Amino acid sequence: MGRMTDKQFKARLAEITKQELAKPERWHYVSFADDERGGFLGVVVIKGHGVTDCISKCHRLGINPGGQVLCVPIPDDGSVIKPDPDDCNKLLNKADVLRIWPDAKSQREWEEEKANG
Repeated sequence: MGRMTDKQFKARLAEITKQELAKPERWHYVSFADDERGGFLGVVVIKGHGVTDCISKCHRLGINPGGQVLCVPIPDDGSVIKPDPDDCNKLLNKADVLRIWPDAKSQREWEEEKANG
């Protein structure tokens, strides 16, 4: 399959968003990075129904710096510290992330650690 047209992309995005909206809303960790702009661009902790919903909300709030996105739901089982409400719905820098989660690592750091055993 070739590259999607803009119309096809928007139709697919609408389809995925509709599927996501059927799921309950939950907190997500949304990380932005771009190697050409120095790697890490920030993190947003935001409540949404899924990846496309969270990214759309970030964009509407003006807190989407672009780049590549990693979006994962924050577990509800207490295994991950829930951030203070003041740290949600805004772009966090690396110091903010480490203040909330002192053992946080970038994807690159995880991969290097795994490779080095």
